[in-house]
Amino acid sequence: MKTYRFKQVDAFTSRPLYGNPVAVVLDADDLTDDQMQRVANWTNLSETTFVLKPTIAGPAYRLRIFTPVHELLFAGHPTIGSCHAVLEANVVAPKDGRLVQECGAGNLPLRIEASTGSERAENRRIWVEAPEAKLIGEQPELSSTLSEVLGCRIAESPAPTAFRNGPTWLFVRFETESEVAALKPDMSALAKLSPTVTGVAAFAFVNGGEFAVHIRCFAPVAGVPEDPVTGSANAALPAYLVHHGLLEKTGREYIATQATEMGRDGRVCVRVLDTDGRAEIGGHAVTVVDGEIRL
Repeated sequence: MKTYRFKQVDAFTSRPLYGNPVAVVLDADDLTDDQMQRVANWTNLSETTFVLKPTIAGPAYRLRIFTPVHELLFAGHPTIGSCHAVLEANVVAPKDGRLVQECGAGNLPLRIEASTGSERAENRRIWVEAPEAKLIGEQPELSSTLSEVLGCRIAESPAPTAFRNGPTWLFVRFETESEVAALKPDMSALAKLSPTVTGVAAFAFVNGGEFAVHIRCFAPVAGVPEDPVTGSANAALPAYLVHHGLLEKTGREYIATQATEMGRDGRVCVRVLDTDGRAEIGGHAVTVVDGEIRL
């Protein structure tokens, strides 16, 4: 039996017990794939991460990300939460507020933005330049079935459209924020609907106020019925907006709200970096559990 440093971090929030929790195991180089998967299944969080030494020169560390049932190449809230954890544990130190994370999706630039006049970790915003979201395809044939499975009629346009930036998200637009908030999906039917995608990202534009988008993400096929705050989906949404000519609805910088229905009040900052819709996403993080795990 060996002891490893362990943290549980709430990402996309500065308040404990809000946002999206991720379990982070530090110094995990000697763990096997099976051990990592078993830990992820045991924590029963949407994602558990393992911090390892990088395999090449340049990145500050390597990150492996697991859901309860399989490994992911990239996910947003685990990246933000794990960066927070390694900074807090003094595993690495940023240079001029920047560092690079190695993961299955490649080497991703991270940017640490401290609040003016405050050095407290929960006031620090962490940004990651997400992998390019690649168009998988439009799926208009699923429109009526998705309306039935999600429990509300989806917008007539655009057609449900899938993008992949690690996970594959099928984006579905609704006309109003209240419709998104009221969704009660049939999870069993949703898991069978499109087994080639990680999950369904249901969203609506918000007119006025702090937020431009209200989004919810359902991924029962990945063992996560509803993900509280989903960085990968929020990072892929701009590519969907560009593809369908809808980016003017949000602008190139906006904030998305997620998980209010779950009592989590998550907030994802989004910056669109190019004309293809590649995005940088950012948010705060706060450590809730700080200790050890014995394996």
